[in-house]
Amino acid sequence: MSSFATSRRVADMLFAIQITGAILSCSSQIVRSLADVHGISIAVFGLSVLHCGFHIWLGIAAHRACPTRLTVQAMITYGTWGVLTLMVVGAILVNGHYRWSVQDTSIVIVVCVLTTILVQICYWKEKTILDPAMKGLLAMTYKFTPNIFLAWKIFVEGGSGIPGLAIFIGHLTISIRVGQVYLMVREAGWDRNRVWLAISETSNEISWVVVTAVWLLS
Repeated sequence: MSSFATSRRVADMLFAIQITGAILSCSSQIVRSLADVHGISIAVFGLSVLHCGFHIWLGIAAHRACPTRLTVQAMITYGTWGVLTLMVVGAILVNGHYRWSVQDTSIVIVVCVLTTILVQICYWKEKTILDPAMKGLLAMTYKFTPNIFLAWKIFVEGGSGIPGLAIFIGHLTISIRVGQVYLMVREAGWDRNRVWLAISETSNEISWVVVTAVWLLS
């Protein structure tokens, strides 16, 4: 079997695991959110949807620069996570015990401030939001920053509202997405969209390590 065929089979396997992981992770979170909302944040999940949107945008630009099957799989992956995360938001809203917290307010304020700063920097450098760096930095703003505040909320309330399966699968699927970006680069070469996808996913894993550490100690 050629190296190309082998890489394609590996990519397809990772894609299947990624989609399965998204379904299992979000399903477990939906079920838990209907019963227990301690330590979870509707602001975090809402901003995660925006994070997925910016990654889809990066994927579209990468595909236009060099069309590949892997970039299509990446866009489907982020689309799947986005839809399922919206369903998690819905489950939280259904639970009448959820209350907007100081952490939710802090997340929104900090994210708005960071977004304003990034837009201002973009203006100073005479760039637009279409620039891969801007899309990547905004994606990080809507994921890395909320996750740090999520760790704070877990520290304050406890993490019983977050199932262990979601914690574990989070690490697994982020690692797989980093691997998918690597395969995309092997197939199509580096471009700035793929670079920022890799940077954003790496920052995502770092923030999830923080969340996991606090969750384990809660």
